[in-house]
Amino acid sequence: MRVRARAARKYRVEVAAVSLQFWAVLASEGTRPHSILPAVAAGLVAVAGFAALVAGSRSYVWLRPAAGEPYNLVVEGFRSGHAWIAKEAPPALAAAANPYDFATYRPYLGPPWSVIDLSYYRGRLYAYFGVTPAVVLFWPYRAITGAWLHQAFAVLIFCVAGYAALLGVAAAAWRRYFPGVGALAGAAIALLLASVTTLPVFVVRPGVYEVSISCAFAFTMLALAALWNFWHGARRRCAWLCAASLAYGLAVGARPSLLFGASVLFLPAAAALWTALRGRGPQPWARYLVAALVPISAVGAGLAAYNYARFGDPMQFGHDYQLSGNNVYGTKSFAPRFFWDNVRLYFTEPLRWHRGFPFVWEPATPPLARGHLPVEFFFGTLTNLPILLAATLVPLAWMDNRRRGNGALAVPGITATLLVLFLASAVPICCYAGATSRYMLDFIPALALLAVLGLLGLERVLQGDCASRPGLARRSALAPVLRVAVSLALAYSVAMAWLLAFALSAFYRGAEEGIALLNSGRIEDGIAACNRVCLINPDFKGQSELLIGMALLDKGRPAEGLGFLISAAIDEPGVAAAHFNLGRAYLASGRFADSAGAFRRATELDPLDAEAEADLGVALFRMGLLREAIEREKAALLIEPNLAGARRNLDALESLAAGRGPGR
Repeated sequence: MRVRARAARKYRVEVAAVSLQFWAVLASEGTRPHSILPAVAAGLVAVAGFAALVAGSRSYVWLRPAAGEPYNLVVEGFRSGHAWIAKEAPPALAAAANPYDFATYRPYLGPPWSVIDLSYYRGRLYAYFGVTPAVVLFWPYRAITGAWLHQAFAVLIFCVAGYAALLGVAAAAWRRYFPGVGALAGAAIALLLASVTTLPVFVVRPGVYEVSISCAFAFTMLALAALWNFWHGARRRCAWLCAASLAYGLAVGARPSLLFGASVLFLPAAAALWTALRGRGPQPWARYLVAALVPISAVGAGLAAYNYARFGDPMQFGHDYQLSGNNVYGTKSFAPRFFWDNVRLYFTEPLRWHRGFPFVWEPATPPLARGHLPVEFFFGTLTNLPILLAATLVPLAWMDNRRRGNGALAVPGITATLLVLFLASAVPICCYAGATSRYMLDFIPALALLAVLGLLGLERVLQGDCASRPGLARRSALAPVLRVAVSLALAYSVAMAWLLAFALSAFYRGAEEGIALLNSGRIEDGIAACNRVCLINPDFKGQSELLIGMALLDKGRPAEGLGFLISAAIDEPGVAAAHFNLGRAYLASGRFADSAGAFRRATELDPLDAEAEADLGVALFRMGLLREAIEREKAALLIEPNLAGARRNLDALESLAAGRGPGR
């Protein structure tokens, strides 16, 4: 309860902060015909929604002590004067011939060691994720308050800051270039950007990777706001470009995959040079180039020094030394063969609909290229958030800039910035071997702002407020049809984003409730909770059957659990745990041949499962196959030399084979 009370106080602070941000960004635009209050009100409603989703996130987010969270461990390492995190590495890794072999570090992924997604190098553990959040938020918070900042709060802070900057740019564009578009457009823009940026789905799981991604989002949007001021400022343009360069450098420090997007910083110098070459007067392109280059280079030098202090290589961020939850040692994480699969996952795969509220769930995973990692929660943005397709209308926003005295290059410059930012962020992510919805925050916000510009341009044309075609669209019978189509697409997109976020949140909470009930021995209540969860996520059926079967098996009711485990093995044929636990149930029921078959299938699916090998040896022994049983126990010990059960089994079986004992 104290954690939730602190959360409420921080949410109120964030609500006040976002309001101030709106006014600060828009103050330079001067007095306009339309009030920004509808935009502010809608933005505050969106922020309240983000806060509610964070507060209702998975319980493990809140139960874990903040002091033990990775970013706070990074800060504690810095405070102690070294680059490794304040966490001891398992001694067995130092003694291993290859500590990056999955079988070697697999036993240490979970508690109490919890080394998953950290990097191990020469006896020390390091952060694999970006360092910027530790420097700009976690460390200052620790220094000022003396307390530890919870990572869920950090995710909320960064998401609200990024959303405020993004909305500030969109509202500034609306008020400057589209004054004829009504005041309610501000509220529509706020809801659109709060929804189709994928922020609602993103904040449902505020974990360690969400911290780095949201931090990168915030600084990227701040860089975008600075570039807006560059394109529109008559004075201090180099200062704004320096600010954009610094902000984007910090974004790269949080999310190195965004490096290619830094090319947007050099668009002003390129535009100025092009203007000068065309003989339209001298342009300070060299100053723009220096202003764009120096701050991000300084941040890059700091990152290089940090990497060198950790791994002896300025270009090594820890990827090659990562202790992942998947067996990725020696594999290629980035390859062109993953591109089209990920394009389909991120942009075109439709959601699945079902009868019960909240009606939607993620698409079924299609066949993927060889070597692609397991896919986490995902959905196709263009298919399910169709208002994003309005980005194709963005040329309409360029019209009439000269007539309005706003300059000829400002809107095309911002458009080019957004387009380059989108492509430079999306292409590397689509070439990555994994896919998950949290990666979409790297590139969808730029596409969403392009869609806003396109919609504003379309509305100006529909109002006939265009010097080149005055009144043409207003007289057209298509105008009301287009407005209805846009309104429906906007309403559908906003509804889908929040319904999907609610579905994901309800699934996480329901699954945790079901697991807790099963573990506490309340089997019937746990079964009911799992059935409710399966109405939200139909893919959870096999997992719920596995959980129920395991609970019954652990409670000494193998006959009851057997049916659930058989169904789990049918529904999840590629999950080793389903076959392993089915083998346990068969073994407890005296069906030794069936047990051996299930254990054998488990070892085929997971060759590193030492327990499955050991239990297969037991099943083979029960079938009278002593020599084969001994070989399986030896295989188990080769995988995990410290597996006590396999050692006892092997000693007993070898004694029996030598005629020295009963071999029990």
